[in-house]
Amino acid sequence: MYNIIVRQSRSTRPGIGREWTAVRLTRQRYERQIRVIFNGTESWSVDWDNPDTPYELDSHGLIAAPGETLEAFAARIDELLRTRARFDLCTDDSAGAESLEAEVGFKVGAVEPIDPGIVAEAAEKTDKLFGFRADWVPAFFPTRGLGLLWGGCTVITDSGFPVFFLRRGFRSKPKWFIYRRDELLSHELCHAVRGCLEDEPYEEQFAYMTSDSAFRRWTGNCFRREWDAIAFLIPVVLLLVVQITVYTGILNLPLWPFWIAAFAFPAFLVLRNIPVRRTFFTARTKLEKAGFANPDAALFRMTSDEIRTVARIPDDRTGQYLEEKSRTELRWQILIHRFQPPQTEPTHENSIPE
Repeated sequence: MYNIIVRQSRSTRPGIGREWTAVRLTRQRYERQIRVIFNGTESWSVDWDNPDTPYELDSHGLIAAPGETLEAFAARIDELLRTRARFDLCTDDSAGAESLEAEVGFKVGAVEPIDPGIVAEAAEKTDKLFGFRADWVPAFFPTRGLGLLWGGCTVITDSGFPVFFLRRGFRSKPKWFIYRRDELLSHELCHAVRGCLEDEPYEEQFAYMTSDSAFRRWTGNCFRREWDAIAFLIPVVLLLVVQITVYTGILNLPLWPFWIAAFAFPAFLVLRNIPVRRTFFTARTKLEKAGFANPDAALFRMTSDEIRTVARIPDDRTGQYLEEKSRTELRWQILIHRFQPPQTEPTHENSIPE
């Protein structure tokens, strides 16, 4: 059971008010319990009373949601880890496959849990870029359920829990077709971790930052919704069909309207993405000036409205904005504690808000 024991106390320091305190564990016991949570070998449960727990959870990709209190955060993690424990029963036998199919809602055939070492490849990228290793997300090699050219996908269960599926060709080699295993997994890990933010405009921006391709990093966020890709493909396919019918003499149609249609929507996607990227990089610069060691990791945990606010406020008010957010919201308290080094004289207090 997730059991974070806290007690409310009055701070003697002026201006801080109530803060959360807890009995500290020794570092050895603390590290042992962290391993118990995330290595999947003993139990998917948490039972400690260390006040650093929210920060440690954040480093594993279990981030606080917007407006979430400490109690609500603990309750959600409790439920998440109970759900995670069920996936340890999904082994490569028929009973395990049936259990997994019941969770995800479609046929997966025979399944094989993905080796933790493969997931660790992706964790290296996400840890470097965004400061988390989400080693709690279950991942499987299915024999069914993936499209002809799909390298893999993330399925969100009815309870909101993410599950990864990778094509079996990735078992023995790091690349299949146009996909790289580590890039595909790190991309999906970003979606899994940011899911609690329920925020769309920058979702693909962060996910494609894990790519080694500059082209994909720039264009990835152009496709934010499923219909963006469909609307992109329809005029392109239509142009191809019309060209074939014209060149074979079946129809006699002018091609220029179809060329315009084929280029119009891609141009719209690119133009829509330009101000989004400009705002992102402006916000990154503001956080760098405020002393953040990893501004991308801090932005990763913000909503699009918050990113826009950081980008737009004057430099001399950035510190005030950060202070106000950290006083009232657990998520901001955590991201400032982790990514704004103490030597920059942060304006926040190191306490967990209610």
